[in-house]
Amino acid sequence: MKEYAFCPFCGAALQRGVIDHKERKHCPSCNFVDYKNPLPAVFAIVIRDRRLLLIKRGIAPKEGMWVCPSGIIESGETPEEACLRELKEETGVNGEIVKLVGVTRLEDEEIYGDVLVIGYLVKITDGELLCGDEAEDVKFFEIGRLPDSYVDLFREEIEGIQQSGL
Repeated sequence: MKEYAFCPFCGAALQRGVIDHKERKHCPSCNFVDYKNPLPAVFAIVIRDRRLLLIKRGIAPKEGMWVCPSGIIESGETPEEACLRELKEETGVNGEIVKLVGVTRLEDEEIYGDVLVIGYLVKITDGELLCGDEAEDVKFFEIGRLPDSYVDLFREEIEGIQQSGL
């Protein structure tokens, strides 16, 4: 995450001080405050025949790890739209949102810093599984036999969904 030393608006050196009950960098000249807010991301949980759809990441962050299709919400799109876009980009399939599974925070130390992750249960509507630009592989795994490298956000929720018969 970018750390400012100078104000991006007026160019003055930033100072540290307590603003809104937290220490933050701010500009004494124009009152800019360098708020550090989490980046919003989505996570598609696709379960079919009691198996979970995962991609093997081909790029950072988490390169080489198995994860659910996921990504950053872009400006102008809803979390649901972002979730379905990421599913299509990373796996080649289309889907529909079934329900919100949960919201959690994670710290991505590789690139993004603080991330707010919104997880959705998604049902595949059509398409054929293909590796997208960011994936080395894409396939379904039995939930009891997930790869050791699986990044387990929402693990309890996924196990609960699987046990409910999806």
